[in-house]
Amino acid sequence: MIAADIAGIAWPLALIAVITIGLGAAVQATIGLGMAVLAAPILALIDPEFLPVTTIVMVLPLSVGVARRERQHIAWNDAGIALCGRLPGVVLGSLLLASTGSGVVRLLVGISVLLAVITSVTSFRVTTSTRNLIVAGLASGFSGTTAGIGGPPIAIAYQHEKPSTTRATLAAFFGLGSIISFAGLAAVGEVHQRHLALCALLLPGVLVGLALSKPMISRFPEHRVRVALLATCSFSAVLLLIETAVEMLR
Repeated sequence: MIAADIAGIAWPLALIAVITIGLGAAVQATIGLGMAVLAAPILALIDPEFLPVTTIVMVLPLSVGVARRERQHIAWNDAGIALCGRLPGVVLGSLLLASTGSGVVRLLVGISVLLAVITSVTSFRVTTSTRNLIVAGLASGFSGTTAGIGGPPIAIAYQHEKPSTTRATLAAFFGLGSIISFAGLAAVGEVHQRHLALCALLLPGVLVGLALSKPMISRFPEHRVRVALLATCSFSAVLLLIETAVEMLR
């Protein structure tokens, strides 16, 4: 509980935070997506300073763990192409956020994700072509910067790939992307000492979640991974729309 004392969080809430991030990490290490989507709302209620720096940092050890475990399945070329799209997406999102504010942008992001999911359940098939990966990377950088949900666009692009390839490649993409995001936040002075204490608090939960995911993978039917990915993307979009509507009504 030393980390909780340093972070200034009462131990019951600290325990809830660790359990929450652990469950989210287990889900993401199993299907490729889900830690930030599932954990961020609860972490924000416990302490707003968990977002975005701490959650971004926690993506790195989880992604390294998954990528190392399933390194033979990583499509490095795909991850590199998507990252090329992510960089301009981050820049575009930052500029638009500065000029229009977050409300309208977050609303558009939520609607766009839902439309993408609806399109995915029709006969239209999204493939991991170079064009689609660049677009997915661009959308991921844009939505991650403006709305804090950068996972759904790239997850939708990878929904038809083998689960092992999806998990491993998304881990590589998210891991490298988290380094880029963290560097950008540090460059503008948004990283502080307390964030490091919060990271120390959550790290055990991430490691436990990573360990739990290994037996979960063997018990989770492969044909349901795509359903789980789309369901997680839908949940994140609906949650974002609700949060945006509440903020706009205040």
